[in-house]
Amino acid sequence: MRKYVPVTNLDWLIAIALAASLAVAHLTASKVAAWPQKTQDSLASVGGGVAIAYVFVHLMPELATGGKELSDANVVPFAPTPVAEATLFLVALIGLVIYFALDVRSDEGRLSTKRAFRIHLVSFAVISGLYAYTMPSLVSTGWDYAVLLTSVVFAHTLLADRALARAHPHQFNYETRWVGIVAIVLGLAAAYFLPPASDVALAIATAFLGGSLLMTTFREELPAASRARLPWFLLGTAVMTGLLIFVLDISSRGHAA
Repeated sequence: MRKYVPVTNLDWLIAIALAASLAVAHLTASKVAAWPQKTQDSLASVGGGVAIAYVFVHLMPELATGGKELSDANVVPFAPTPVAEATLFLVALIGLVIYFALDVRSDEGRLSTKRAFRIHLVSFAVISGLYAYTMPSLVSTGWDYAVLLTSVVFAHTLLADRALARAHPHQFNYETRWVGIVAIVLGLAAAYFLPPASDVALAIATAFLGGSLLMTTFREELPAASRARLPWFLLGTAVMTGLLIFVLDISSRGHAA
């Protein structure tokens, strides 16, 4: 679990720049939706590989380490040690289940197409807002992982918005992408006025974000097997894995010194 430290002005500038890149994903998704299907499938395969590598190489080990630190700090005093150590995994599970439930509800025949669209719109906006809320604190604890997380969320946002732009082009251009951008602005504003108060608050917010990303990665970003581009998927997985291992190595050398 990365330690919470006060956010400096430089951290804020980096966080705003990273969040702005996410706004670019919202703005350009409609153009991506017009690309040839083969190109979109390749992009989805790369994005899925990047997200999968991030979840398994960084997010899950981070949750395990954070859970152990929460247990050692006796943050959950009434729970047995194994349960306390699984706390962040439980938070991630809650994020995954909530997004799965929203997805199921939006696909049920009893819901109108407009209401299903609204559910997807709100759920994706929450991810953008939560990302922006955690970003200044994540940058303050290490810009390296903040940049890698941004690349994952960027791929998620671009691919999710592409699907909405393809299904509802008029609504996306005049409403959806602006909702996503407003969510980013509100997330940054909340981080400024109500920043995470501790390591635990930051870890819980990040765990929930990770769970929701894990859900949307499997449901939204990975193309069907018949349309997947395996070389592009492997490329995305290999590049993100290599970057994470490199950052982990640099970080461990810094701690050792």
